[in-house]
Amino acid sequence: MPHITEELWSLLELGEGSIQFAELPKKIPLDDVRDLAGKRQLVSAIYQTIQAGRNLRAESKMPSNRKIRFILRIDEKLISSQISTLTRLLNAENVELNPEYQAPAGSPVAVTPLGEIFLTVVAADRAGERQRLDKEIARIEAEMGSVSAKLRNKSFVDRAPAAVVEEHRQRLKGFTVQLEKLKHAREGLN
Repeated sequence: MPHITEELWSLLELGEGSIQFAELPKKIPLDDVRDLAGKRQLVSAIYQTIQAGRNLRAESKMPSNRKIRFILRIDEKLISSQISTLTRLLNAENVELNPEYQAPAGSPVAVTPLGEIFLTVVAADRAGERQRLDKEIARIEAEMGSVSAKLRNKSFVDRAPAAVVEEHRQRLKGFTVQLEKLKHAREGLN
């Protein structure tokens, strides 16, 4: 598209005469090439922290349009300049850096390259979270009962393909682990 390039060159007055006779641009030195890898690592760590914070919000069933508070347990001055970015991308009320933060039991937490990120739950949300956990526990217990009943049924175990029986056993293990986590989270809210 040399004609369009020539037109833009002349209309934007980027140089005198035709672009085809212009000198090649001079090399532009990078400020600090050694720090480029560090900047990439920082951006990657921020991305992973935001992803973890959003996952915490989703797991806690908090609407994404609701402003909530996050606490990042980290003591780095490097990240303090990025608080506004974290706040905006997490859609948070604020993001607090606190290396000494001791979270109450049952607080949603995720480990990130920047440190641990906590989702703070206020008292009004605790009642709703407790109710949500109770419903989830009841649902998981019902599912476990159904799967356990099938596995106790000798006819089902004998007639079903081995892969189906094994799948049910794996589901039961998964439900057991999930139920344990949910009960632990509910106890933490008491």
